[in-house]
Amino acid sequence: MTDELERIHAFEHAVDMAGTETVPSPLGHGVLTPEVPMPHDSNFLFVDRARDAADAIAEADRILGGTGRSHRVIVTFDDELGERLRPEFEALGWRTLRHIFMAQLRDPEKTADLSLVRKVDQAALRPGRIRRILAEPWGKPELAEQILDSKILLGERADTRFYAVVVDDEIVAWTDLYIGEDVAQVEDVATLEEHRGKGYATAVVLRAVGEARNAGADLVYLVADEEDWPKEWYQRLGFDTVGRIYKFIAP
Repeated sequence: MTDELERIHAFEHAVDMAGTETVPSPLGHGVLTPEVPMPHDSNFLFVDRARDAADAIAEADRILGGTGRSHRVIVTFDDELGERLRPEFEALGWRTLRHIFMAQLRDPEKTADLSLVRKVDQAALRPGRIRRILAEPWGKPELAEQILDSKILLGERADTRFYAVVVDDEIVAWTDLYIGEDVAQVEDVATLEEHRGKGYATAVVLRAVGEARNAGADLVYLVADEEDWPKEWYQRLGFDTVGRIYKFIAP
């Protein structure tokens, strides 16, 4: 494991994937957030070992089911374990999401007008984010509220900042920035569909990266879907793949 990846894993466990309760497990640990019980990213089983998928599922049933969670999500950072368990989960009808950790280890190829970007507060982004969540097939009002409430809880574990581009008094592009002592994460990058292709997302990401560097972070990373196009765009912003995260989601 590279030094960058080890530091990213530590940041994820301490900040983005911390929850408010940790449940010991022989396979890893359970993460629970009673304040927001519905979001998958706040309530899951993290494993770094498992005999097979059935072994992991039984433990997820114990931890998540035992606390009344209706969903089952199992997460690992271990590439070898994830690939070994993947066909077993998929044979059982579970869905696999394979994401990548991307760290900015070189200068970006793209540039943007950073003067377009302003710092905003979380509340200003909430209406647009709720609309985007409700537009998803899985989007529900209560879930949308809890996903955004989880961001408030996350802000208690790191220096949290929000950056946006505003056009005609409307926020049209945005991103979050979470800063630890020397590691920072850029998260939840989005642009309203009708405003895409104008460089706004590039501007908010590069502004966030710059602010992270100014705050003392010598490692800045983000998480991208390995099977979706934004990873190629992030590469043009200087981000390269340094590791993977596997999420197995019950049907």
